[in-house]
Amino acid sequence: MKKKSLNDKLEKEKEKLHMLGEEAIKKGIPLREDEAFMKQNRKVDELVYKIQKEKEKLKKNQKER
Repeated sequence: MKKKSLNDKLEKEKEKLHMLGEEAIKKGIPLREDEAFMKQNRKVDELVYKIQKEKEKLKKNQKER
């Protein structure tokens, strides 16, 4: 997957995470106890991991040249 599309997807998923966090706070639910928030948080974490791996791969390829 291209870096640009991963970054775009990350931004969309972070927006969803932010909205879920605000909803949980308004309801008085601790974030770590809100299932939807935690699920979305893991999704964001996975995207961050993928982006970091892509950066490492690009950096490695540049060094080999």
